[in-house]
Amino acid sequence: SVKNSGVGRNNMGLCASSEYGNPDEAAKNRRIQEKLGAEAKALSSVHKMLLLGAGESGKSTLFKQMKMIYGKDPFPEEDRIPYAQVICGNVIDSIKTLIDEAETYAENIPFEKKLKKEIDLIMDLDSYADEITSEVAESIDRLWKHPAVQETYKNRSKFYLIDSAKYYLDIVKDIGTEGYIPSAEHVLRSRARTTGVIEESFEIKGNTFTIYDVGGQRSERKKWIHCFESVTCVLFVAAISAYDTVLFEDQKQNRLVEAMDLFEEICNSRWFKQTTMILFLNKKDLFEDKVTRVPITACPYLEGYKGPKEYDACVDYIEEEFFQRNKSRKDLHVHVTTATDRENMVVVFEGVKETVIQNSLQAAGLVMMG
Repeated sequence: SVKNSGVGRNNMGLCASSEYGNPDEAAKNRRIQEKLGAEAKALSSVHKMLLLGAGESGKSTLFKQMKMIYGKDPFPEEDRIPYAQVICGNVIDSIKTLIDEAETYAENIPFEKKLKKEIDLIMDLDSYADEITSEVAESIDRLWKHPAVQETYKNRSKFYLIDSAKYYLDIVKDIGTEGYIPSAEHVLRSRARTTGVIEESFEIKGNTFTIYDVGGQRSERKKWIHCFESVTCVLFVAAISAYDTVLFEDQKQNRLVEAMDLFEEICNSRWFKQTTMILFLNKKDLFEDKVTRVPITACPYLEGYKGPKEYDACVDYIEEEFFQRNKSRKDLHVHVTTATDRENMVVVFEGVKETVIQNSLQAAGLVMMG
């Protein structure tokens, strides 16, 4: 027997009744489909971005810069005040390191006896607890300008020193003024190790971007794993200028080698098979200043470079070295950046934003692959 009760109706009726029973169910189904479509679209406008990179790559600076560009009230005064201690710590650590290393790198330029008292005062400072008074700032300024310290600073790639050391030591008298409140620029350049996970959300033109900044030092990496699920995009930051410098936690390990190894691990990880990968070759300004003086072959992974000591050729070579490590052959978007340069980062973030939005829409099946 023929069980289909729709036999003999017109095609429209047959279609409606065989699939949904009646027109009401068809309408109900349409509403469900529309709701699912709206939910897919809503989900596709929420973007989780994981900020990864080896220590000292400029990740947290990038994070702070995004907050300054897109945050509703980035770094109001009450948020900047606690950074004063961080910045004082950065200054104290920097000058103490330079005085210590002067024994090795400026042994022919002795400190005058009259400076002994000032040196002892500075070497006794605790970077986690002590503030910089105007008197201390005067002493630091005098020692920073001393030929022995300047000579040592020229050899900074041979020991660990934060990249913003010169920036802060040049303005140490400002930092030493009573009631010092760091400016947004001072905050941007401050260096504190990121431990754990810091999260920040931004609303940009109907899209929500949630960015997770995780610790870059080796001891922090095991904490990353729980951030990986359902991430739209990985922003991997590598300090391109670090080709001749060493790690904070291992002064025998080249920082760019560490960055390339970590990039290879992250880029080809099973966690990131479907994830957009964006590579920031950061600290372009420091690289540009250094590359004509220090050959990139100082980095063990770049020893095969035979080209000129010129910015463009060297960047291209380093970029290619990163591409070679993309074994999974996934789409890789590269930006050469200076995270402390607001104008540069506005342009870069606009490009990143468009890439991430397009890829989210494609993943949700809301636009065709181009």
